[in-house]
Amino acid sequence: MQEFVELIQAAFFAKENNQRSQAEQQLVNLKHQLPNEFFQKCSNAFISPQLDSQTRVAAGTLLQRCITYEQGWLTIGLDVKRKIKDELLSQLISSDQNIKKSAASCLSGICAIELPRQEWPEIISILVQNTRHDSIEVKKAATITLGYICEALKNQKQSIEKTESEKVLYGICMGLQGEKEIKLISIRALKDSLQFMDQVLAQQQVRDHVTKLLVEQLISQDAEIRLAALECLIDYTKAIFDYLEQYILVLWNCTQESIQHQDFAVVTMEIWQSVASEINERSAVSNRTNLGFRKTQKEALQIISQQLIVAVLKNLLVSDEDEEDDEEQGIQEAAYKAASSISEALGSLSYQLYLRFIENTLQAQEWQNRKASLLTFSSMVETADVSELFQYSTSAIGEFIKKLADPHKQVRYAAGRVITRIAENYPQVILKHQYADDYINQFSQFLQGNNKLTKYLLWTLVNLTEAFRDDPVNQFGKYYEFLISQFATVIGRQDFSDGTLLDIAWVGIINCLQCVKEPQKIKTYLEAFGQQMLTVYSQMRWQKEANISGLLSAIHICFLRLVVLGDQCDIQLMNNFYQLIVDYFKKIQTVTQDGFYAISAIAQYSKINFKQLLDDFMQNYLEIGLQKKLEIETFKGAILCLADIARSLQFKEFSKYLRILEYLIACVNDQQVNRVAKIALFVCIADIVLIAEQEAEPYFQAIWQLVKSGFSASIYFTQNKDMTQLEYYENLNDALLNCYLCMLHAFNLNKVPYIPLYQTIQELCMFIQATSDKSLTPTVEYIRLCVTCLLDCVSYYKQVKGQENMSQKILTSPLLISLLDMLKQYSNQQENQQLIMYANDLCKSFQLPQYLN
Repeated sequence: MQEFVELIQAAFFAKENNQRSQAEQQLVNLKHQLPNEFFQKCSNAFISPQLDSQTRVAAGTLLQRCITYEQGWLTIGLDVKRKIKDELLSQLISSDQNIKKSAASCLSGICAIELPRQEWPEIISILVQNTRHDSIEVKKAATITLGYICEALKNQKQSIEKTESEKVLYGICMGLQGEKEIKLISIRALKDSLQFMDQVLAQQQVRDHVTKLLVEQLISQDAEIRLAALECLIDYTKAIFDYLEQYILVLWNCTQESIQHQDFAVVTMEIWQSVASEINERSAVSNRTNLGFRKTQKEALQIISQQLIVAVLKNLLVSDEDEEDDEEQGIQEAAYKAASSISEALGSLSYQLYLRFIENTLQAQEWQNRKASLLTFSSMVETADVSELFQYSTSAIGEFIKKLADPHKQVRYAAGRVITRIAENYPQVILKHQYADDYINQFSQFLQGNNKLTKYLLWTLVNLTEAFRDDPVNQFGKYYEFLISQFATVIGRQDFSDGTLLDIAWVGIINCLQCVKEPQKIKTYLEAFGQQMLTVYSQMRWQKEANISGLLSAIHICFLRLVVLGDQCDIQLMNNFYQLIVDYFKKIQTVTQDGFYAISAIAQYSKINFKQLLDDFMQNYLEIGLQKKLEIETFKGAILCLADIARSLQFKEFSKYLRILEYLIACVNDQQVNRVAKIALFVCIADIVLIAEQEAEPYFQAIWQLVKSGFSASIYFTQNKDMTQLEYYENLNDALLNCYLCMLHAFNLNKVPYIPLYQTIQELCMFIQATSDKSLTPTVEYIRLCVTCLLDCVSYYKQVKGQENMSQKILTSPLLISLLDMLKQYSNQQENQQLIMYANDLCKSFQLPQYLN
């Protein structure tokens, strides 16, 4: 035992790095070789009264880490587990606070593993019973442990049974009625427990009781308790959101004092911003799918809207004379964010209050009032596409531009901020104004500065260029050349401290390039970018990095623009820029994502002509990128470049590289490869299969296994509904269906059905059923992709001998009918109309009624 203790002491406290590393490695080896002995020795050291507190806590920390890391707790026997649990429980009443907390932390780690598995259910009952104990120390220990358990379950995204949740909540409620320290622990425990309290808080009586106890803490005269309760309320309002109308008044009444208190204003405004944001999110989901959603609670917010808005706008007046950059901090910025979310949530119901405030403050003598006025309007126009806000912006833009010359810098900054927001969300206000030319010239003059206002006005011009892409008649074409030259002056400056403003300026140039409609102009810009690439290496580091990235992106966009404009491949242009990019690779002695994207665009422009460069690129550059599996962006750039090259060539030109599919498939199976890169791998595999057609058939089973695994992972996600992963799985689902669709088209040539793929249709249907459920709020684009897959299955396999019923079964299935019904809600979109017509044509071929009209 003494040797084990010395190892712990060396691992935690040795001054020499080598000594610490050796001790750590010995402990790791012991854990893997003799897990029962290792865990028991850790526990023995932790509870040993003969050891000093520091060593015991170190033993507890080691035990806690090994319990949770890779769920090491599951590797030991039941008898050892029972003994360690009893030993840890005995330390909860230690007089040493550090030992007590360490024991609670270890127990919480065990509970986070065992409770979701319905193991050790009695621990919750024991702890809850002890929250009513006569001894303050026992109560405190039980409450601390419950709190740690809630935190551990939250961190590991685990839930427990409803009956156990009820017991936990009961223990927390007992703590909320205790002494200050226990109250604080209980408030934090409540906050951490909310993720698994849905079913419990669905009960009115429970909800009323918890709300009553929390309200008592929200009006506490103890600042620490009140602050903790306010922080808890942010999450609590989300947990009871479906019932918010029952509590909105009482929650406002107990927070309206705090919203005007310097110490509590920020967190209190975060509460109401969170409520408004949840309303906005629910409204957006409902609008996105047109399928309805749970009630948004907009009506609940209306009940307190006038008092809330007045309080928030009052906080916009709080400003510091000396603040140079006041965004993302302080009372005023919290008020700005709350005002923005509330304005979006309530819409026109809030506008008159905001406008009245603006009218009373815009021309005020106090600079704080003028600034608050501008920030108020800026918060309103954070919401896009509202006709009333467009009209208000049109009326006020002239006054806002005048404020760019205000005597006080804070007002000038606020003016820049509101103009930037208008340019972002209502660009036509400026672009179609009778003084548009003057305004754009004024904004350009600020690009010569080097302060916060320069950044705002640079973003203003960049935001205006975003609107150029929605200009089919080229009415803003007169600005392209002028703005590119203005952005170029920013790029040429050397007086900045970093490349932030250069990056923004390059975004503006690229936006303009995407709108140029003359191929010759694009080639003129390309020539200029090529010259700049030759000289950029002599620039300062921050300038060089920003400009190389910008130049490569601009070259990428120029070649894609030539593709869109139908320009015939210029072989000399292809060769010159290919050489420019590979010279860049040679110069930096590696490859980059931006470089790959530039090559990708050159390949798309060159099409079959790229075959001249294929061998050199594949063997000397792409292969390097494909080996950088741990450099996510470079690896992803290489994969997507390969996909674009494959699409640009005919298969006979690419055939010698078909075996690269083996490597791509292996990368998907490689656990070291980032999951986002795996989505790019699916895209690349699909594109190669599509051009290879039957030649890729030997790889079918391996590719199908990848797609099938992806189906399973996505279905698992939908069952667990971890919303933090939503975006990733939406992108994965798109890639999986696209890959399946490419296999359908590649392997079913000349209407000769490919039976191995036919045999996977049932699994495809299960995947679509799980991922297109209305409760997941799928996008219209995803529904369209699902329908396309199913209809193509029907079309390709309706001729399979003896299998007509399968195609007919899909065509008449509730799954396909429900998906088509969703599309019919967006029948004004041409793609949806075409799919519905495609379905009707298939119905005709089976002599089925056209009930999908």
